[in-house]
Amino acid sequence: MAAQDIRIWRRGPAPTPAGLGEQADHGYFGPGSQVWRVLLHPVVTPFLAPVTALLEVPHIGMQAVLLDHDPLAVTGRAQRRMSPIMAVRRAQRTVGVPVPIILGDKASADRIAAHLRRYHRSMTGTVPGTGEPYAAQGPELVLFAHVTIMQAALLIYESFAYEGGRRPARLAPADRDRFWLEAKQFGVLMGANPDEIPTTCREVADYYAGIAHRYGVIESFGPDLAVAPTLALIRGFALTQLPELAPLLLSAVLTPQLMATLPRPARRNLGIPAALDPLLNLSLSLTRPAMRAFTIRRFADAVERRISGPDAVALSAHARRLQAAVA
Repeated sequence: MAAQDIRIWRRGPAPTPAGLGEQADHGYFGPGSQVWRVLLHPVVTPFLAPVTALLEVPHIGMQAVLLDHDPLAVTGRAQRRMSPIMAVRRAQRTVGVPVPIILGDKASADRIAAHLRRYHRSMTGTVPGTGEPYAAQGPELVLFAHVTIMQAALLIYESFAYEGGRRPARLAPADRDRFWLEAKQFGVLMGANPDEIPTTCREVADYYAGIAHRYGVIESFGPDLAVAPTLALIRGFALTQLPELAPLLLSAVLTPQLMATLPRPARRNLGIPAALDPLLNLSLSLTRPAMRAFTIRRFADAVERRISGPDAVALSAHARRLQAAVA
């Protein structure tokens, strides 16, 4: 793969896999952890960005960040057309860049986390129509991003992850709580206040209940954050782009099924009426068997390489060998 392609995902030197060498540094999570169990499943990576987006977009602070700083929103308002490849690159960076935090050694995790904290630090402004200040690297939005990213991974795993002959299923309550306890370190690395990070399912539910008033629609959401970028992407489309658009098209086709992975309160935050829940649930049930394709290693690796990049594929392969040794 060409160096410029690797730079889509890589920040600085190549990451070091967790547990490499005689003086094994298993990173912040490691084999046997519930975080590795969930995030190493090959079905999680392809859908992590879109499900996270579904959880995050209804939050007014996150809408303001996207409106002012997301490259698709900014370019879509400034230009009549933009290449849909921009949307692919954004999704690739969103998923692939943070992978070393989960699967790398501690030095790699620390370096990438510091890069992401610096990257988001300049994303400040005011929420349109309110004058309320926001900061992407502020306590509220860092914590919100941590919880939604980890919840998205868990929802995808429990909805789509076939393991051997076992159908996708909800983790045992103790394993779910352990997942949230272990995941706390990700939030700490991203800059969240350790005392505010929920570490059980009950605490996660309480967290969402406590921010219910933060959901809504900001001024100019429709024309500036939804309509203008979408029209610019449509105008910039060319048939020759189809091969590179595969990851984006996969998520677009499965949008109803991805919505169906969300708990009911999250669906209501998106404005989806309760009357549509049965149809969403049916679409998920009918589509779920197709996710067995991700148990085929060659297929799964090809999808992961397209979305997360070659470094993530190498880190995942090494981590899966370690995980298998303790299973």
